[in-house]
Amino acid sequence: MNILKLRILVLIDKFHKATEVAETLQIKQPTVSFHMKSLEKEMGATLFSLQQGRIMLTEAGKKMLPYAKQILSLEQDARQAVDELTEQSQGQLHLGAESISGMYLLPAIVAEFAQQYPKCRIQLEIQSPDVIKQLLKEGDIDFAFLDDRESLLENTVAEPVASDQVGIIRAASAKTSKSLDINGTDTLDKHMWVKYSGASVVDSYSSLVSSHLEINSWEVVKQVVGGGEALAFFPACGIRSEDHTALSVEWLPYPEADSNKSHYQINMVYSQDMHMSKMQQAFLDFIRRGEMRIS
Repeated sequence: MNILKLRILVLIDKFHKATEVAETLQIKQPTVSFHMKSLEKEMGATLFSLQQGRIMLTEAGKKMLPYAKQILSLEQDARQAVDELTEQSQGQLHLGAESISGMYLLPAIVAEFAQQYPKCRIQLEIQSPDVIKQLLKEGDIDFAFLDDRESLLENTVAEPVASDQVGIIRAASAKTSKSLDINGTDTLDKHMWVKYSGASVVDSYSSLVSSHLEINSWEVVKQVVGGGEALAFFPACGIRSEDHTALSVEWLPYPEADSNKSHYQINMVYSQDMHMSKMQQAFLDFIRRGEMRIS
C-alpha cells in the first residue's frame, strides 16, 4: 500500500469521478483506475462501486476512509517536520557587531551555535557601531550586537546579552605595578597610555588621558601593554585568565569618573518588524536560553 492509493481513495469520496481525481493529482485517468483496482486487490475487498455514473465507496471503502485520512495527515506532519529541520539546518545567518563584542563575545557564541546547526552559513561583520547600525537599517544583517551607550534606530528591539566593565590593563611585571594609583586624572597623566583608535565604549575613558600610541586592534593594544610599562583602558571581557601568563597583562577595575559608569551592557538589536526565518528564530531562541554574562 502506498500514499498515492490512499490519496485516490480520499479524493474519490470527495469528487466521485476518476477524471476529477486524475486532474487534481495531475496524473492520467487510466492510472487512477489502475491504482483503485490495485488497492482493492491488496485489501482483498471491493472498495468502490459505480452508481449512476458516480464512483461511490462501498461499506468496506467507508471503513477504510478514516484510516486513510489519518495516514495522509501523519505523512503531511512528517514532511513538515523534516522541511522545518532542513530549513533550520541549511539556512543563513548574518550577524554584525562592534569591535568588543565581535572579538570577545560572539566567537564562542557563534562556535556553539554552529555546532548545533552545522549546515547553517554564518557571516559575521565586525565594524564601527555606526556602520553596524547602517547595515541593520538596510537589512544587510539580521542581528546587531552593540553596547547600551549606542542610540538605537527607530523600530528596533534591544535585548541584553552580556554585561561587562571598563578597567585598566597593565603589564604584571611593570615597575608601575607596585605604585599605580588610578584615583584621579592627575595621577593617570603621569603614565604612558596606549589607546584603541576605533569607536567603542572605552572612548569616554580614553579621553581622560593623553595617549602616546593609538592602535586599531584590541589584541595589539594588549600586546603592547604586556610588553612594556604603558597602560590602557580595556574591556574586562578581553582579558581572560589564560591571557595573564602568556601576555603578562592584568586588569584593574577603574572607579567611576564623572557621569561615566564603568559597567555597561551589550545588547542584541534587531528590527521590530523583522519576519524571521526558522534559522533566525532558532538563533534568537539560542541567545535567549544562554547565560552569557562575561563579568
